Amino acid sequence: MNETKLAGSLYAGLFAAQLLALACNAYLDIGYGSFGREMLFWSVVFGGTLAVGWRQGRKAGGWGGIAQKFVLFFGLVLFVFAFLPLWGMPRAGLYLLAMLQAAYNCATAGRRQLHLGLLTSLALVLFAASHYRADWTMLFYILPYLIAAVFTLVASQIGQRSDDLRLTGLARTSISRGQGAASAAATLSILLLGGGLYLLTPQVSWPYLESRFGQEVPQAPGGELEQAQSGGQTGSAAAKGQGAAAENGSAGSQGLQWPGMHWPGPQEMRAAAQRPHMPRWQKSAIEELAGFSETLQPAVLVVFDWWRWLRQWLREHWLDLMFALLGLILLAVILAFRNLLRETPWAIWFLSRWDYWYLCRCGRHAEGERGARQYYRAMERLFALGDLPRSRFNNTREYLTQIQRRHRRDLQTGAAELTRLFEAARYGADGLSAGDLQRMRRLYRDLYRQSG
Repeated sequence: MNETKLAGSLYAGLFAAQLLALACNAYLDIGYGSFGREMLFWSVVFGGTLAVGWRQGRKAGGWGGIAQKFVLFFGLVLFVFAFLPLWGMPRAGLYLLAMLQAAYNCATAGRRQLHLGLLTSLALVLFAASHYRADWTMLFYILPYLIAAVFTLVASQIGQRSDDLRLTGLARTSISRGQGAASAAATLSILLLGGGLYLLTPQVSWPYLESRFGQEVPQAPGGELEQAQSGGQTGSAAAKGQGAAAENGSAGSQGLQWPGMHWPGPQEMRAAAQRPHMPRWQKSAIEELAGFSETLQPAVLVVFDWWRWLRQWLREHWLDLMFALLGLILLAVILAFRNLLRETPWAIWFLSRWDYWYLCRCGRHAEGERGARQYYRAMERLFALGDLPRSRFNNTREYLTQIQRRHRRDLQTGAAELTRLFEAARYGADGLSAGDLQRMRRLYRDLYRQSG
């Protein structure tokens, strides 16, 4: 792996990814009012250690190892005297992993350490997202984390390719101006593609598992606060109530049902915004989202109605749809086989004999430009038998030059005159007369006999 030094923007992206990963875990305890203090602590820890790693990347020094050992010792002390008494396992072990990563940040000077830091942050996010207290409000931290992590990874790969180009001498000028735009475009493409695949793929949720397999969920997936606000309603009852509300058209209070997922309604959003110790910016954002959801809800309901109609139509006509799909596949195979036959020698031989019999013997050519095109295509197939096919990138003059280089003079003269008549029919203002078409017929007949 390329061990070139990292740019300062990559350190900033790694800092954002690690800090947002810890924000997801600190958000699990939002009800205790310690979210702000925890984020301040982790900002200092990750910011300071990454600053040490950045200084090591610019100029190596012996004090980076000393800072790494200090952070490691400090993390072990916090694990024994703070993390274990407050959270216990496995949350204490998770924060110990964060402190180990902070110590490793002091030696982050290449892309290998950058990728390991991103991998650790992903593990932290996966733990937080799988916790029973996690709900949709954690998306305010997970989505920025995805953007920061993907952007940092893409920028790292683009920077590595740029360094390779500079080392090989293929890029003498500065190519750093377009790296930011390229990274942003690649990040947006990856996120849109991943989001589209997520929406199209059925997602498993606790209400589906409980209703289909009879599992008893001891606590609602939204956590303790949501269960208290819903009056202690279990996952099964909540799922049944939400389904009945969606069928009765009262989705505004219970949210909208999509296959495999449930999106909260405006009232649920406003209830989530009133949780104690919720950050002010997040509370305002949730309330704005609830208002926007109310204005957008009629259009969304229309889309849901169309989706239900489409599913019903697919159930009734799935057999016809399968036959139509098989017909399209068969048509594609036939067209591909037809194009393949045009390039095989025996098919070209057969078509050239058909051209001679149909055009020269029977005289069944079309009138005007279409007839001239028939004779010119016949001449192309005739010379293709002599291992001189016309490339689709060559015009008529370039193809005539190739014929004149490869064949004798009598064939050159006939091909040149037939090409001139074809160009007059194709690009001329007057077109071709019947006498010109008869002349093309005689020229093609002479070419056929002389080449045979």
